[in-house]
Formats: sequence, C-alpha cells, structure tokens
Amino acid sequence: MRLLAALTVFLSACGLSAPTVGRVTSPGVAEAFFETRANDTDVLRVRVLFPSDESGRPMAGPHPAVVYVQGGFVPTQRYAWQAEVLARQGFVVAMPDHTLDLAFFSIENGEVARKLLVTPPSRSLLEGLVDANRIAVAGHSLGGVVAIKLALLKGFRAVMVQASFSDAADDTKLPALGMPSLFMAGAKDCQATLRQVEAGWAKMPSPTALVVLPGTTHYGFTDTDADDAVKCPPEVAIEVSHARIAAAMTGFLSTAFEGSVGETALRAVEGVEVSVR
Repeated sequence: MRLLAALTVFLSACGLSAPTVGRVTSPGVAEAFFETRANDTDVLRVRVLFPSDESGRPMAGPHPAVVYVQGGFVPTQRYAWQAEVLARQGFVVAMPDHTLDLAFFSIENGEVARKLLVTPPSRSLLEGLVDANRIAVAGHSLGGVVAIKLALLKGFRAVMVQASFSDAADDTKLPALGMPSLFMAGAKDCQATLRQVEAGWAKMPSPTALVVLPGTTHYGFTDTDADDAVKCPPEVAIEVSHARIAAAMTGFLSTAFEGSVGETALRAVEGVEVSVR
C-alpha cells in the first residue's frame, strides 16, 4: 500500500502539458496539445482544436464539443480539416491519440478525452470552455466502431459515424442508446461498403439519419483520398466530398443536443441522399 501511495504521489507530481494558449491554424481556430492520464498511469496525448482569437486564446465558452476517434492506422492529423470546420462553427474538438493509431485496443481513450474537456486542468485554456451537457462523439472507419462503444457509456449526447457500423457484440445494447445518431457513407467506398453501412444504420434506434455521399470513397473523410486511387477511385473531387461532409456534420449537430437529427438542415445539403427515421 505504501508503494502504491508513493507511486500516486509521484505521478500526480509529474508535469503534464496543460496549455493556456494555442497555435492559430486558420482564422478563428487554434490548436493545442494536452496530456492526461489513461488507466491511472499511461500518458495520453490529446489534440484539441477550438474557437480562438488571433493570438490563439480561446473564445469565451461554454461551447459544445466533439470527441473524434481516428480510423485504423490513420493519424489524427488527417482529420484536422474536420476539426477546423467544427471549431469555426463554435465547437471544441478533442482528438485523442491511440497506440499504433488503433483505437480498438484503447477504447477508453475517448472517454478520457471527454473527461479532460469536462474537468480540465486548472488555469488551462480548457477551463470553463466546454458545456458538459453538449458533447458528441464521432469516428471514421474503425473509429466509428469505437465511437458507438463510447456512446453506449452514456457520457455523450450524440454520435456521428463515418464509413462504419457497430461491432456485432454491441448490437443488443443499441436499442438503449438514447441519443441522436448520424451515419455517413461514401457511395464508392470499397472498405465500408454502402450496403454494410446501411445495414449498420438499420440497427440504430430513432432518431437517426443516414447521409449517402455520391462518388465519395473510404478516405474521402480524411485529408486525401489518394489511398483509394488505384482500387477504388473516387468520382468526385475531395473538395466536394469535404463540403458535403462538413455540411452534414454541422446540420446534424445544429439540433442533436436537443434530441433530433437536424432533418431540415441535412436535406438542404446539396448532392447527397438523406434518410431519417
């Protein structure tokens, strides 16, 4: 017991990164890197993007937030474009790292990132920045599987799933999800096919929406779809995919924390197919 107590004191004394200001990445958006504890001992690095002034200081909150879970073997940086879109709309976005960029083996990291937003380090830029009652979880590919698992823990208020579907082991739990969900599918995705995503969406309880992106492939949700060029070429420019994804995300989130999927906003997104139930 004495050894455990000593270890706890040692760990609490170790300095973890808790920035008071961020680096401006684009007008109105800044980025900072936090360190927190996972499993009481492991150091977890969390990339956070947030609405900021020109000096990288956060705009006064509290703001809604999104915890974003990366796809398998895809670095978080490749989803920074999504985080910037959301930050420009007034969201704080936390993107936790995962060992070997595989979220499935450290599912708890997403929950640790949520707790960082809710109970941030004293005097850090996150202090008072996030509304604990307006936090969504999102993920792409393998990250989408994990996002659903995190949503089932009940700490989040909405879930967004990109090119993905639930783990079969979670299917019996889905009826009790208790929050709005958004599924997004690339019609030309050869990894998480449209049929698979549609089947996964069919298992979700209402309220839920499915947005199908014509011509978009699996990596169209990242910063480049070049990985699909040989076996599964996209039929639209990446800029088109990004614009549709951004509009669908913000449309959904516009009402998700009030308990609906933003159907009117989703149906206004040009060039996509929308199903709601």
